[in-house]
Amino acid sequence: MTYVLLDDQGTGKQLLFREAERIITARTRADLPAAFDAIEAEQARGKWLAGSMAYELGHALESHFEAPQIEAPLIQLGVFDAPVDHPPVDWLYTRSIPDLEFVPSWSEADYLARFDQVQRYLQAGDCYQVNLTFPLYAESRATAQQVYAAFRRRQPGRYGAVVSLGGADIVSFSPELFFERRGQNMRMRPMKGTRPRHNDAKIDAAILAEMRAEPKSQAENLMIVDLLRNDLSRLCEAGSVKVPELFTLETYPTLHQMTSQVTGRLRPHVKWAEILRGLFPCGSVTGAPKIRAMEIIQDLELGPREAYCGSVGYIAPNGDASFSVAIRTVQMRAGILRYDVGSGVVLDSEGSDEYRECLLKSQIFQTPPENVFETFRRTPTGEIPNANLHISRMAEANGTPLKTVQAEFKKIQTSRPQEDLRVRFEQHGDGFKTTFSPYLDLSTPLKLAISRYPLTEASQMTVKKTTRRDFYDGERERIGAGILVDEVIFLNANEEVCEGSFTTIFVEKDGQLYTPDLSSGLLPGILRQHYLETGKAESKVLTLTDLSAADAIYVGNSLRGLMPAQFINMLRH
Repeated sequence: MTYVLLDDQGTGKQLLFREAERIITARTRADLPAAFDAIEAEQARGKWLAGSMAYELGHALESHFEAPQIEAPLIQLGVFDAPVDHPPVDWLYTRSIPDLEFVPSWSEADYLARFDQVQRYLQAGDCYQVNLTFPLYAESRATAQQVYAAFRRRQPGRYGAVVSLGGADIVSFSPELFFERRGQNMRMRPMKGTRPRHNDAKIDAAILAEMRAEPKSQAENLMIVDLLRNDLSRLCEAGSVKVPELFTLETYPTLHQMTSQVTGRLRPHVKWAEILRGLFPCGSVTGAPKIRAMEIIQDLELGPREAYCGSVGYIAPNGDASFSVAIRTVQMRAGILRYDVGSGVVLDSEGSDEYRECLLKSQIFQTPPENVFETFRRTPTGEIPNANLHISRMAEANGTPLKTVQAEFKKIQTSRPQEDLRVRFEQHGDGFKTTFSPYLDLSTPLKLAISRYPLTEASQMTVKKTTRRDFYDGERERIGAGILVDEVIFLNANEEVCEGSFTTIFVEKDGQLYTPDLSSGLLPGILRQHYLETGKAESKVLTLTDLSAADAIYVGNSLRGLMPAQFINMLRH
């Protein structure tokens, strides 16, 4: 099956193109005229085009360079009928796959050797900035669709994509717009200037403040803005090119990024060949001046970038289009995954800092650190139900002295008096983070569904409650995208009932409450512990038969207590 999925997590909109009528492919410079003619013809025929263009298309469009010899197509665009705007939920939500262990092809010493060469070019005045990149490699039996669905929640962005048109599959988590065309109006949004995020909210805010005033980030960004203004001005009406946004900061799970926006109005009758020749590749992934930076990149990097730093997107029948810069992008061939990283090097860059920035960009594929946390209610009178159980579990989980945790709980009891609060109390490293929000009741009975995916050792956190909740939260999102449901219940591989994504399950039979035994593999929740210790419930292995035969079903946690619930059906979703 050939397909292209374009996923905008910012707006929640997706476009899924399936079963290409034909695929427009250009592998050499000689193929390009026919490919551009085909693009214009198919658009005029009322067709949609979607796919990818390799970074080396820029070499092929510029006679100054030798014709590129690469394995990937320079252009690969499927010709489709209208896309589906609601792809199957499994394409977007899936259970976790094992972390991808990407290995850098360059050590820090390898990188610094090239970095020093770039510095010599900068000092000689050859260029002002060079985007130096290198690949990392991993192995996986997962499909492109599985890789995208498993990691999209860790890298939310506007330009997610999966391209499967033959040859290498492309999985992109790009946050960067290359260009958007609406009628004759063009918009570009270069992204340049990066800083890592910090777990401490105050330090993280300080990093953002520093970026707003930091000359290096602004200089990097401004160089590329000027380059793109120049590129766009060759295609647009005189005086129409503007910069409505400069040095805007965007925040992602692992980093902060600086962006700007450049706009213009195309001259009448401009063809796609002229647009791509004028813009490709995006200046944010080359440096400035563009042609000289591309020459230096070709000399210093190990081989072709192919899809990385190219572009992914679509062209609509009316000529509207949107293409991303293919950064944060995986190329998959026969179980080998390639993920490239890079950064813009300027004269005052520090080599080791740039190398660390590069590696930071691969962290979306690594499991986030496990931070232990407790969630509970703090009543208007300062009471925390089952406080001693919460304190003991938090202290035991990380080996923190009991008195230290008790002192933190006393602060919580006296904070924001007279308010009914939901409290999230998290420990990371040597510190604590407390988040307050208003306590709100849920409408009952809660609607329950059963996940079709069993809990495994890889997905369970059965000793302590941690922030690694991707599988649980992802399943609730996946099922909730298709049906109205409040909570998802999980079974284990033996089809024994385990737990919900945020609750413990209880069944009532003949006046007795039962809850799953720990041998089935579940988190020993505080509410569960309280009910067992006070004799209000018994633990036993529960099955689907027990759920069907129950007189009543309840779910609960320490935050909300015991809540009536009912299954929408007993099917696996």
